[in-house]
Amino acid sequence: MTPRKAHPPTATSARSLSVILGILLVAFLATVVLALGLGAVHTPPREVIQGLVQGDSLIWKYRFPRLLVGALAGMGMAISGCLLQLGLRNPMAAPDTVGVTAGGGLAAVVVLLTSVNPPAWILTPAALVGSLVGALIVIILSGKGVSSPVRLTLTGVALSVGLAALTKLLLVRAAPEAGAAMTWLKGSLYARTLPDAIITSPLILGVAVMVLILAKHLDILSLDDSTMAGIGGRAAVWRLVAIGLAIIASAGAVAGAGVLGFAGLIVPHAARMLVGRKLRRQIPVALLAGATLVVGCDAFGRWAFAPTEIPVGALIAIVGAPYFIYLLLRLTKVRAA
Repeated sequence: MTPRKAHPPTATSARSLSVILGILLVAFLATVVLALGLGAVHTPPREVIQGLVQGDSLIWKYRFPRLLVGALAGMGMAISGCLLQLGLRNPMAAPDTVGVTAGGGLAAVVVLLTSVNPPAWILTPAALVGSLVGALIVIILSGKGVSSPVRLTLTGVALSVGLAALTKLLLVRAAPEAGAAMTWLKGSLYARTLPDAIITSPLILGVAVMVLILAKHLDILSLDDSTMAGIGGRAAVWRLVAIGLAIIASAGAVAGAGVLGFAGLIVPHAARMLVGRKLRRQIPVALLAGATLVVGCDAFGRWAFAPTEIPVGALIAIVGAPYFIYLLLRLTKVRAA
């Protein structure tokens, strides 16, 4: 009797994927309606929907750009985390732990402190360069241990602490002109405008499209090097592609919304738990989950302590920090065993 072929535990049927995407889409739309209703003047959900249809200026001109930037930033961090964890074969890899966020943050703060009201199109390339430099330093310092969760994490944390100290030094020397930079570093969507979204959207959405197109090639990175060589896969090339796309996506997110710690770590793990490792399934789920996480945390930060506004980055860190510790301890125990 021929044994039945076992399916991997993470395999998800097309129908299940549709159901998951449908639930996430409903959750995202509900979060959008609630977020658009929050502000100095609270608007009931029914009136929000009417305002969207009728072109209400309060919603479209002042509230919608902030929400759009937040959704894009959440998508960018989620895609970046998915690609980094795949490309480096490290479940702890994320824009935060690989130096991308710290490098991009430092570069953007330098621009904010040396320019008066710099336009969004200046922040994006600055964050891109800083993110690239930060990631390269961590990868070089990690060496052959780049695939080790502990070594990569410790190297990334050490570099992030160093860059954060340098950033604080710049802020102290620039005080009291450092208000805008301080707000931006906390991961805030305050005063975000449509130009911010227009500048960052091509980077983030462009990376998402590229990943979906190249998904079959990038998926081979989940195999070991010998297996990839056996099937003719060019591991080094596709690993560079994955890391490069991850840096572009996270740089766009950092330029748009500032430092959103742990967003790129939480969402990829949740997406893989729901739909498995295949990028064509994982990326759409990560996009919706990342956008919902950032928009929802921003809305909660404006509502819970009104009229004081809690930066969205701080709220995400409250959720992400315990999970980061749990994941690190779990991976350390597995390797020790």
